[in-house]
Amino acid sequence: MQPEPTFPYGAAQVSARLKSIPEDFEVEEVLGFEPQGEGEHLFLWVEKRGLTTHELVERIARDHGLPAAAIGYSGLKDKHALTRQWLSLQLPGKADPFDCPSGEGYRVLQQLRHSRKLRPGSHKFNRFRLCLREVDDLPQQTRQQMDNVVTQGFANYFGVQRFGRKADNVEQALAQLGKRRLSRARKSILLSSLRSHLFNAILAQRIAQGHWQNPLKGDVFMLRGSHSIFSEAVDAVLLERYRQLDLSPCASLYGAGRSLMSGQAAAIEQCVFAAHPEITACLESQRSNLQMRPLRAVVESFGYDYDAAARLLRLELSLPAGSYVTTLLEHFLLLEESS
Repeated sequence: MQPEPTFPYGAAQVSARLKSIPEDFEVEEVLGFEPQGEGEHLFLWVEKRGLTTHELVERIARDHGLPAAAIGYSGLKDKHALTRQWLSLQLPGKADPFDCPSGEGYRVLQQLRHSRKLRPGSHKFNRFRLCLREVDDLPQQTRQQMDNVVTQGFANYFGVQRFGRKADNVEQALAQLGKRRLSRARKSILLSSLRSHLFNAILAQRIAQGHWQNPLKGDVFMLRGSHSIFSEAVDAVLLERYRQLDLSPCASLYGAGRSLMSGQAAAIEQCVFAAHPEITACLESQRSNLQMRPLRAVVESFGYDYDAAARLLRLELSLPAGSYVTTLLEHFLLLEESS
């Protein structure tokens, strides 16, 4: 059972249907750097439809006689969507042009060489173009919630995708990790679900206790647009930076390592960890390392158009890598997914 998310701007009142067709959910990955044009890794700009990223990797590996381990990716993209993302193929000694045509469910739009393999989390942000259907109204309350998301940020929950189609990844992780042999990908998914569960519980607690508007004593902060973290006393300067969305407080992704967190912020985390001893014990047995994730995410380039006659709400926006667009939408919409 996943912790019920608590949203900072009140409960959504308007329902909407997402992903009636793949073209209703369009996402494009932005690396934030340019491939160098030379090197043993061939970067492919790939459009896919009806495939997960893992399925895309397996299909390209099969189509071109490569081991899946030689193919890198940065982000996992939705299956029931039209998506464009980068992959890297390790091809030492292979001269250009390398024959990499399109295949079933995907097409290659561009090829560029680079010196390094693409690693998870390498991209900077994702651009979205969404069409939500069966939206009967867009009242002032919903418009205010949308404005709050833009001006104050949104709660950076891990999305339901992290917990499996049956929402039972946490249960499967506790039953399987350390007890049976698993593929690297399967093990990674299950470990991530455990840490995501704890993170979401911490975030829900902080919002429920009324700690959304201001940082807490002992918080660790992450700079917007980077993974740099620091601990600093909360003063007028830091509060202004917080309100300007220049930085956000973090919570732990549970694991071994020294935390900079202290005080009230650390106390909330410790209460959540103490309430889930089976999860923390499993993560310790798997030797997970401590990481930090911002509790708040910031949306960029947000715009919308509502067609009342057609009952359509169209959105365009950009999100930092690692944030979930479905989580953002749940701050002001009751989502029904056709898929």
